[in-house]
Amino acid sequence: MSYSALREADLGPLEAVGEQWRAQAGRLEEREAELDELRRRRIGEAEWTGTVADEVRSRVKLIGDDAVERAGECRRIAAAIEDAVAVFKRGQEELAELLASLPAGATVDGDGVVAAESAADALALEQRIEAVLDAVGEADETLHAAVAAIAGTTDARERAELAAGVALADDFQDLLDRDAGPAEVNAWWDGLSPFEQQGLLEARPELLAQVDGIPADVRDTANRTLLDGELHRREREIEAVEDRLAADPGNEGLQRRLEGLRGTREDLERLRDKVSEPYQIGAGGPALDHYLLGYSSAEDGRAIVAIGNPDTADNVSVLVPGTGADLGNAGGSIDRAGLMAADAYWADPGASTASVMWLGYDAPDEVVPHAMDAAYAEGAAKNLSSFASGLRATDEDGASRVTVTGHSYGSTTVGIAARDAGLDVDGLVFVGSPGVGVDTASDLGIDPDRVWATRNEEDIIGWAREDAIGAIAGGGAGGLLGGPLGGLIGGAVGYFASDHDDLVHGTDPVSDAFGGRTFRSDATRDADGIEELWKDNADNHSSYWDGDNGHPRNAARDNMAYIVTGQTSGVR
Repeated sequence: MSYSALREADLGPLEAVGEQWRAQAGRLEEREAELDELRRRRIGEAEWTGTVADEVRSRVKLIGDDAVERAGECRRIAAAIEDAVAVFKRGQEELAELLASLPAGATVDGDGVVAAESAADALALEQRIEAVLDAVGEADETLHAAVAAIAGTTDARERAELAAGVALADDFQDLLDRDAGPAEVNAWWDGLSPFEQQGLLEARPELLAQVDGIPADVRDTANRTLLDGELHRREREIEAVEDRLAADPGNEGLQRRLEGLRGTREDLERLRDKVSEPYQIGAGGPALDHYLLGYSSAEDGRAIVAIGNPDTADNVSVLVPGTGADLGNAGGSIDRAGLMAADAYWADPGASTASVMWLGYDAPDEVVPHAMDAAYAEGAAKNLSSFASGLRATDEDGASRVTVTGHSYGSTTVGIAARDAGLDVDGLVFVGSPGVGVDTASDLGIDPDRVWATRNEEDIIGWAREDAIGAIAGGGAGGLLGGPLGGLIGGAVGYFASDHDDLVHGTDPVSDAFGGRTFRSDATRDADGIEELWKDNADNHSSYWDGDNGHPRNAARDNMAYIVTGQTSGVR
């Protein structure tokens, strides 16, 4: 694409085409649902039996399956168009900024050639223009490859490259098997042609879906393809179990199996619906696309979802949730990540921020005994470290600011990942932490001045201090041996014998002894009556993201937004 073509391009029609493809996907999905209803209810085995009936139902199923496949193709074309439009728009914006900053007397002609008093200035400006056009050209080629591969309009050379991409699956698997890092993965991927990339993506999405170092838009396409396929398989499994249960209604094992399948389907549908629409930031703010960077329905389930593209954002915020987080309730954590994207926008509207919810690990199910065990965090360390390195590897301009925030046990996970595997980030934030696995901020591998923590005054996590636990344990033991007086003495001994700065998982990160920086947060939830004695403290452990996604008013959110956008002088 030439300089003048990019500057003058009206991208509205191309955007409209993308919207039409996405709408067509929706229509095909509706048709498949209608066919499924027809096959299972209106001409089901209870209404129609025999060889002809079986053949008709089989034919209707084939048509429905084809509709699902075509809907997936339509969505992939829509996503390819949307990704390309985003790059084209960014290119137009960069050219506009360049023109606005031209030195006095400098001009740019229709071919992008710069005339300036200084030859060095002219060369530098032309290099900037060339970089923009290279990025736009690459996006244009990628769009062409995606559409041509799906539509079947490739020429002989392009078909050969698509086939070569499929053949590269073994090479890529070998790369992964020898534990290549995200930077090496990204270099390998960038070395492929757009058609080779498209061939591998179409043939083996499962290889690319959750690999750090693969660009966010590619992972998103791969994961959505896998998610659609899994939902389709789950539906077929549910039908099969329902049919078996109809013939054996008293089979409790089949009933449990059916309930489990339905629950998983609901979890996956909620995830699909969550990422299907852009996240709108308040009144007048931008709409940010969701990127599905990873998911799993195995065991408790996992999910990694970005609001905004982390590969192109100026700031990247990563939120790691804690105890109780799983696929079934991932929507709440995604909402919190969305609020952090909104808060960052209001804190610095001139910069772009992507916010990631990273549930790429098995979080503890319950506070006691699971969250008392550091093993969950230790098991997550390598994956979180790799994800952070992957953000660096896929960062298109190499200049993004990355901040990782852990809430509750998620802060323990972040701290132990930094301690054991290293986190290539610009800042760490610990919210409502039970300890982060280290004695001091200097043990985390980054400048303690870039380590932040907060805990509101009514957060129940403050009860996880060693002195509180010691007082309870000592009081219990003393009470058993010496009655009320013994309990009082035992509690006092337990309290004073304990370290007042220690939590369950290390030094309290909001204490002076930890050596990091702290910021204010408010206890925003109040209970009434007798519940006030304990419920305030429990509820306020989750109050740090209270409020809507307009201009933030919650103190913790304000402060986190300043940290994420690098405006730490505004932190209070």
